Amino acid sequence: MTKLSRLRRSRREILGYIAAIEEMRRGSVVRQFFKVKPKGNGRPRRQGPYALYTRKKNGKTVGRRLRGPQEIRRLEAQVENYHAFRGLCSELVDVAERICEEKAKRS
Repeated sequence: MTKLSRLRRSRREILGYIAAIEEMRRGSVVRQFFKVKPKGNGRPRRQGPYALYTRKKNGKTVGRRLRGPQEIRRLEAQVENYHAFRGLCSELVDVAERICEEKAKRS
């Protein structure tokens, strides 16, 4: 198998991984705490954590509170898929550049 055919096979594999990603979201899932000041002279205490999904929209950070462990896991997986997608895109560009270089050698 030639180097060019190996690179093409690698490109097809990466594209297959990308095609398999159905759900993805930009942003992050974070845990947030609030300081709650009790009535009277008590010391403030932390309450939480609360899961929050945040992302940038039109240059501003927007977020929404997540309810329940299923929703938290679902959004965490979608955010992870987005990061995997970005990594695969970077790999795809690297392979495509190597294909270009290999073809240039043959010309």
